Amino acid sequence: MTPTHPAAFLALAAIAASCRFVPPAAIHPGMASCVPAAAAILAGLNLEQLRAAPLYPKLPPALLALIEPLRPAAYTLFASDGTNLLAISRGPFRTAPSGATLLAPDLAIAGTPELLRAATAQHRAGTIAAPDLLTLAQPLAAAHPVWMVVRGSVTLPLTGNLANLNRLLHTTEYTTFALDLRDAIAIRIEGVCRTPDAGRQLEQSLRAILSLTAAASARQPALAAMLHAIQIHRDESTVHVTLSTGTDALSQLQRAF
Repeated sequence: MTPTHPAAFLALAAIAASCRFVPPAAIHPGMASCVPAAAAILAGLNLEQLRAAPLYPKLPPALLALIEPLRPAAYTLFASDGTNLLAISRGPFRTAPSGATLLAPDLAIAGTPELLRAATAQHRAGTIAAPDLLTLAQPLAAAHPVWMVVRGSVTLPLTGNLANLNRLLHTTEYTTFALDLRDAIAIRIEGVCRTPDAGRQLEQSLRAILSLTAAASARQPALAAMLHAIQIHRDESTVHVTLSTGTDALSQLQRAF
């Protein structure tokens, strides 16, 4: 056998490296190009996975009411600046869904005029306007049928008890949320803070809120059991919240707010 010349070997190695399999992005590039620069919140629903999940019919009515009108979409992204909302859907559309605009045969957008204009212009240019949000979102989208990334700078239009969420969000740089449906509903939330001190403050606030809510739910066994099952721990400046629960407790929690 004739020895391979070192230069030829290096060339073959370079070609082999360039041909290595690179997994496709979890968020389709066409959808990613529609996320506006003003987005402070990015959320995703893998509708195909959700509809196939055994627990899907038992989901809280509010979540089902959000998902069902999205047919025949296979996947939908929601982008928001905290006030305005844009829905970016991918699926086998024959015509534009009600209230939506088709940017391509498999891509539809709907939402407030300002975000619609930005999404349309970006898609035509093929640009990515929110790379940081999309970078955070890609691993979540690859592993979970429901997920969300929220910038800590956003102020949500919330009232009542839910308004406390803004105070918690403002202690973070960003917060991620992921939900899985298997034998139970598994929820994972991570609050990434600027410093360990900010992380400690967030952890203490979450534990205090959890303790007060658990005490107030003593007469609702399913809800109380769910709250006691919530696990909170901190890794330096990142606070992790995990929960595995059934749909009955989630419905009770929804009614509590």
